[in-house]
Amino acid sequence: MKSLQDIQLALTKLGLDAWLLLDFRGNNSIAHEIVEMPSTMHCTRRWAVLIPAKGKVQTLVHAIEDFTLAHIDAIHTVYSGHAGWHKGLQNFIHDHPNIAIEYSPLNAIPTASKVDAGTVELLRSMNAHIHSSADLLQMIAAVWSDEQLQENLEFTAPTLGNIMQETFQEIRSSILSKGIASEYDIQQFVMKRFHDCGLTTYSEPIIAKDSNAASPHYAPSAQQYSEFGPDTIVLIDMWACPSHGNGTYSDITWMCHTGTAMNEEESSIFNTIIEARNAGITLFQERFHRKQSVMGCEIDDAVRNVIFGKGYGEYFVHRTGHSITTETHGSGANMDNYETQDTRVVIPMTSCSIEPGIYIPGKVGMRTEIDMVFMQDGTPIVSGLAPQQEMMYLG
Repeated sequence: MKSLQDIQLALTKLGLDAWLLLDFRGNNSIAHEIVEMPSTMHCTRRWAVLIPAKGKVQTLVHAIEDFTLAHIDAIHTVYSGHAGWHKGLQNFIHDHPNIAIEYSPLNAIPTASKVDAGTVELLRSMNAHIHSSADLLQMIAAVWSDEQLQENLEFTAPTLGNIMQETFQEIRSSILSKGIASEYDIQQFVMKRFHDCGLTTYSEPIIAKDSNAASPHYAPSAQQYSEFGPDTIVLIDMWACPSHGNGTYSDITWMCHTGTAMNEEESSIFNTIIEARNAGITLFQERFHRKQSVMGCEIDDAVRNVIFGKGYGEYFVHRTGHSITTETHGSGANMDNYETQDTRVVIPMTSCSIEPGIYIPGKVGMRTEIDMVFMQDGTPIVSGLAPQQEMMYLG
């Protein structure tokens, strides 16, 4: 299980009696993560883990699968029928009425909403005072260790930046020698460089020429890709973590132009996303210097307001950024007041992306993405190579 001491400190800080983790057939991935459930464990019945702010962890497991949570040092209670399940939960609530579960009011943060409505009704019928575990989850699962921070800043982020620069040169060399470059070939070049440099990723990077990039998550494949030549805008989005398996991700998007200049509309779009990106960075910096907190939704508003102000609001169709952990999309605060309303405060030793984009269907898509990393004292820094993403001209 994740560090009991850290969880109990977080519960105390948040004024909660306990964290109640509930699962049925794997429907609560957060619960599986926190209890570090073995991937091979056979779980067909409901189980629960109560982690109190003080005292011993308790579990509730079904009689035919009483081994399910045996790897946890806890007081184990076995139930069989639904009456036993209800009694076990009622005992938990009686002693710990002020609980956190994977629930989000009005489903504002869907990534933290894993417990079904019926179970919420059941717990409330037992006089439970229910709180979202979203803040608790961020404090436990989204915070980087000192080792992860150092490795990301000294290896992962700069290595990814170097590979980005190499990718620009690969595109330039291909066009110079053959007159064209292939989205898929460039994608495979990036994957090889990841392997060579000790990085890995769960999904291949996005290499998208102008009109393809108008679909934000477009990615080429061996079966479907485009070729491009001179005077083409290309979006490159890559994300990777160390191959050893316990490092954190870096996730960046840069734009390049295979010629020497953009037209007026293209320049306007690109300058707008750069200005929007910088508005997000500036807000983080200003709040830190004022010793004030900042919520993910506020960063989204600051970035989005720039794009709306320039007349491109309808073409910015996703949130501003996401939490980054050992997963590309982590369990911390997202920079989002668009797809969801993430009111979580961004906390030290976490990371997030800022990635505004403008996508005009059938014409062009542009995105710029940097990673913000927040140091132990909360200092916001941009990881990776300087200068921060500007348009790269390859002609």
